[in-house]
Amino acid sequence: MLQLFRSIFVLIFFLTFNYNLFANENSKHSMKHEEHMHDQSTMPGLQGKDTTEQEVNDLKTIFKNHYNISRKVVNIDNGIVTETISLNAEVREAILNHVSMMVTRMEEGRDPEVFIQSPTLSELFKYYDKIETEIEVTDYGVKLIQTSIDPVVVNLLQMHASEITDMVDRGMMAVHERMMTSNKYNN
Repeated sequence: MLQLFRSIFVLIFFLTFNYNLFANENSKHSMKHEEHMHDQSTMPGLQGKDTTEQEVNDLKTIFKNHYNISRKVVNIDNGIVTETISLNAEVREAILNHVSMMVTRMEEGRDPEVFIQSPTLSELFKYYDKIETEIEVTDYGVKLIQTSIDPVVVNLLQMHASEITDMVDRGMMAVHERMMTSNKYNN
């Protein structure tokens, strides 16, 4: 009986200690990123250096409705071919706005520096002048072809396309996981 009591005591102590450790680390994370705390309604992490209200609202619509989006990506030798669609008219409009805005920003080399932006996208903006883009509006979304003769840029395009697909599939969960493993956000 004494052995059982000791085992239960050790188990309770272990669980309490680990819970306190987890809570303390979680608190540190929250304090470290306090100005960017996640709020599902305002989504402050979507703000950037010079983002417009329309850009932020389009991103909110996309993230809140990611389950209404389908995406197909084909990696080609010199880049990517993507098709992103939604049967929901509001989501489709947000996708079209976002894609055209990002293509314009890329052509101008104007990185929005959105807080939740992936390091891959930040890197792509350094090579903006080495990317060729074709956009085709489809019945339910947009087809995008991006190519480059630079193999580094091709790799970045393919990596970023994969990141976007992950966000379409899993929403903010994909962003949070990437942020927690990225050195950009842990410094």
